[in-house]
Amino acid sequence: MSRTKAFITAFLFIALIVDVAAQTTKRPEGRTVKTVYYYQFDGAKSLDEVNALSTEVYALKGVTEFKPVFKPEKNSAQIIVVVTEKTRTSESDVLFEITNLKQILEKKGYSNLEYTFEELPVE
Repeated sequence: MSRTKAFITAFLFIALIVDVAAQTTKRPEGRTVKTVYYYQFDGAKSLDEVNALSTEVYALKGVTEFKPVFKPEKNSAQIIVVVTEKTRTSESDVLFEITNLKQILEKKGYSNLEYTFEELPVE
C-alpha cells in the first residue's frame, strides 16, 4: 500500500510541476491589426479647430495616423483615425477604446457623433 501512495504522490508532484511550468511560459504574441475609424460630427467651426484634436487623439493607445476633414457648408467634420495594435492576448492588455475618442469629441461640444470602421491588412 505504501508503494501505491508513494507512486501517487510522485505522480501528483510531477503533474503540479508541469502545470506550473505551463503557466509560466511566455504567452503568445497577438497578431497585428490595423483598424481605420471614420468619426463624423457636427459643430466644428474650422479646419484648424478640428486639427487641434490631433494632440489628444495621438495620446490614445495605438493611434498611428490622424486626418481631419472639414465641411464648411455644413459646419461638420470627419476625423480619420488609424489604429495599429496587437490583438488581445490577456485581460490585462490595454488597447485602443473607441469610447475614449468619443469622450474627446463630446468634451469639445461636438454632436451627432457617428463612426464606422474597417479592418485593413497589415503591410
